[in-house]
Amino acid sequence: MKALLTYFIHPVFISILLLLLGVFFRFNGRKKSALVSFFLSASLFFAASTSLVPNYLIRHLESSYPACDPGQLTLSDKPIPIIVLGAGYGYNEKLPPLNRLSTTTLGRLVEAVRIYQQLPNAKVAGSAGLVRQKINQAQAIAEGALALGVPPSDTLQLRGALNTWEEAGKFAARFGKSSRVVVATDAIHMPRAMMLFKARGLQPIAAPTNHLIKTEIRLTLFDFLPSTSSLKKTELVMHEYLGMLWARWVLL
Repeated sequence: MKALLTYFIHPVFISILLLLLGVFFRFNGRKKSALVSFFLSASLFFAASTSLVPNYLIRHLESSYPACDPGQLTLSDKPIPIIVLGAGYGYNEKLPPLNRLSTTTLGRLVEAVRIYQQLPNAKVAGSAGLVRQKINQAQAIAEGALALGVPPSDTLQLRGALNTWEEAGKFAARFGKSSRVVVATDAIHMPRAMMLFKARGLQPIAAPTNHLIKTEIRLTLFDFLPSTSSLKKTELVMHEYLGMLWARWVLL
């Protein structure tokens, strides 16, 4: 349902509808209405296909939580799991474990292992469910962790979750509410992930990675030109904001 809403409220989809509406008005002699529709269509497409608006919105989300510093975490005798939220994989027995993970999942796993190496008594937990493949994503992440030097005794698998809300629920069911957990996910996704993990009664610690905006934003001529990469950024940031609204209105 949420994915369907994301599609229908996408600026490009709405721009096409406005363009068609303008054509309809034009052929029916309503010139002013046609001009308004054409103007709104062009403006919306410009906002979605250039980097000006998406970069600003992405920076707002990604700056919500700083990079995780393991040295600042309070240690305890109880192991602190570092959960790697799933973001895609493809099982192929001819490929090594790390190559089976999507670029996004791999980035999250690398950040989790970085923290694991500096955090005593930590565990790396793979998450997400079976998606019509030989092994599930939780196992694929665990195998990736082994390839990066994490011993089997320090890997965990949380199977059966299909989204972030379910991943938080699986963790709470296994480790109990009020448990601490380091959440490794994309910086753009971190605000929503923290919201959902806290809603499950957990004590999440943010470990953002895969930042889309890595440097200070400085406007250039290219920022005013449409590009497919900007459209992709618009799609990603809309997915996150819609996801947060969906969480507040439906899940929480």
